[in-house]
Amino acid sequence: MRELQPTYHWFSLWIVAALIGCSPDKSVNNPEAEILVSAEASVPMKPRDLGCDPAAGITPVCGFKNPEDLREIPGTSLLLVSEMGEFMLDTPGQLSLFDTETQSKKPLNIDWATTAPRWGDAQCPAPNIEKFSPHGIDLVTLDDGTLKVLVVNHGGREAVEFFELLPNRPDSMLTWQGCALPPDDPFINDVVGLKQGGFFATHMWNKSIPFEEVAAQLLRGETTGWVWEWQPGKGFSVLPNSREVMPNGIAISADEQTLFVNIYMGSRLIKYDRSKKAVTGSVSIRQPDNVTRDDDGMLWVASHQQDPIKDTCTMEIGPCLLPFEIVRVDPKTLQRETILSHLGEPMGYATVALRAGNTIYLGTAHGDRIARFALNRQMQTSSIAE
Repeated sequence: MRELQPTYHWFSLWIVAALIGCSPDKSVNNPEAEILVSAEASVPMKPRDLGCDPAAGITPVCGFKNPEDLREIPGTSLLLVSEMGEFMLDTPGQLSLFDTETQSKKPLNIDWATTAPRWGDAQCPAPNIEKFSPHGIDLVTLDDGTLKVLVVNHGGREAVEFFELLPNRPDSMLTWQGCALPPDDPFINDVVGLKQGGFFATHMWNKSIPFEEVAAQLLRGETTGWVWEWQPGKGFSVLPNSREVMPNGIAISADEQTLFVNIYMGSRLIKYDRSKKAVTGSVSIRQPDNVTRDDDGMLWVASHQQDPIKDTCTMEIGPCLLPFEIVRVDPKTLQRETILSHLGEPMGYATVALRAGNTIYLGTAHGDRIARFALNRQMQTSSIAE
């Protein structure tokens, strides 16, 4: 096991969060919502090479490394998986596939040989393949039917990489098609694509600022990040009224008029109206990581629940077993339901919840597995009209 230096470890931010009073409000908008609770006596903080057996209604699938983000590939039984390098160290990672029919991991081949990229900034060069370090991902069907994958890449640079996805070409299902480099030296987390080619990405803080200064800013309650908007031919601009305390996950409505952004250090999800260029609502969710939208329009949020001062994971084997919740949010009313509250084996520290049919798939930024649990009939009843 390799211990990370505290200055550069993700969880040192938890300490800052506690000091600035970001320990979140545990209240919910719908206290009558059904909650599934699974708990053990304590949370193991030391690395353990656990088996891969189901527990507490959750079934893991091992063989991954930090599967931080997930997306469903339309018309297939496949999920796209972002296996992230160690946070803040920008170590190499990879993209892979998970087959929901066979419940098995599959390799994903990428064709990096494109010489005339179709998308992105003309001056953005091809990435260093050996350093490729994916983080947040998205998959959008463009207006012409093309499947476009967007990937936040920390490998040797901060960029959003563009890929065309060709599900029927298994030898190289992804083809690199260009990239976009935001100005200065931002630390990007997540990305969401638009049908006409643009995207939005969350900027947590500027990497060129020493971490100690970032921590001091958070200690003073200052905002450190915002949402970037990128449009073809126009480049990057800061989304008006989007400056926040470390934005994290991001999703968009089906009509692309409303953004949903998780404010990790502020412990809330905000609703942003693109036409009004303003935040129009928010809901309290403790330490929200990624957010996804299902076919019914509902939002699914992975929420971290550990003590921000003393509970950490610094392991490279087995799973991190820090507690988490999976929260479903109605995007119109921002009413929330806690669908799962979990502590212990077989998996913890969920960073993403993705609904595929009647199953919720979970990913994590620390661990060797993804996991799934089934929605019961009552949980499936909530939906909204698009």
